[in-house]
Amino acid sequence: MLRKLLVILGIVVAAAHACTAVAQTQFDITGEIDPGTCQWTVGDDNRTVVFDPIDASVLNAQGSGNFQTFSLTLQNCAPGMTSATFVFGGTPDTNDPLRFLNAGSAQGTAVELESADGLNIGANGTNDSRTIPVVDNGAVIALRAGYWRVGPVAAGSVQSVATVSVTYQ
Repeated sequence: MLRKLLVILGIVVAAAHACTAVAQTQFDITGEIDPGTCQWTVGDDNRTVVFDPIDASVLNAQGSGNFQTFSLTLQNCAPGMTSATFVFGGTPDTNDPLRFLNAGSAQGTAVELESADGLNIGANGTNDSRTIPVVDNGAVIALRAGYWRVGPVAAGSVQSVATVSVTYQ
């Protein structure tokens, strides 16, 4: 009886297997491995640098003045990141293309942007990048900006825009 039962079970299993339909397909799997990035520290992603007022006669005599120091900070950098390269740009002044154009009402004035070492960061692309090491998953670039005489200075407002992009290594 046991032998008969095993034979019947074998036939049932074989019949069930023979009736199973097989469908086959393929699908694509894609992705991208990014090198990783950092995040701007709160407030550094849309920063405003405010200069102290300066007398037009002082700027005419000295040529530059009232530099404000500030920094841009990256945080939460991806593991393994070793450096961040900051590339600056903007609209160059027509009389002095290394300086950033003043879109305000003051005449004869542009904006000077420098790294902490006192070297000019040119609005026209000259000497416009700085590479900073990533330490403890962050990078800080120290900068300074101030008024710059590009002609006879007349009182008014000073307003300029500098942009920065960052590439990571």
